[in-house]
Amino acid sequence: MKRSSALCLLAAAVAVLAVPAPALAYWQWRDTNGRMVYSDVPPSAEAARILRTPGRVAGQFQPVEGADSAKGPQASQAAPAPGKAAAKPAAPPPTAEEAFQKRREARLKAAADEARKESEAAEREARCAQLRNYANGLQSGMRAAVAGPDGSLQQLNSEQRQAEVLKTSASLEKNCN
Repeated sequence: MKRSSALCLLAAAVAVLAVPAPALAYWQWRDTNGRMVYSDVPPSAEAARILRTPGRVAGQFQPVEGADSAKGPQASQAAPAPGKAAAKPAAPPPTAEEAFQKRREARLKAAADEARKESEAAEREARCAQLRNYANGLQSGMRAAVAGPDGSLQQLNSEQRQAEVLKTSASLEKNCN
């Protein structure tokens, strides 16, 4: 008889130790209908309904909602001081899904802003490269022409070329440094 009870005890100990730690990391509470709920996400239920929290036993869970919750229900229902307006009731905390959607939208917006900035920087760099090439061409003495008011090309003389070099250099300094 002793041998079988020892084996039973050993089997029970192995069964307890075989339960992985993550399996114990869950919340347990009763919903408003009295049904038992198990989840790995913290509940929005009142503290009295929470039966188990990860790493804690029943009764140790205290929600962190603000100073009023530590004073008890009487403090939140007390009348405001005379001459002071009653404070607005606090908005309920967002659900896990709402919080996820808010974080997701923020990440998407940040990614879109980053992509827009990179695109603008690439366009700016391309314009600056074109402007540098134009300035190098003007300074090297290559023939240059501009479109006239009627759309025909007019060759630049040395004074016009010098004015165009100054204008291009000023634009490079202002936009491409």
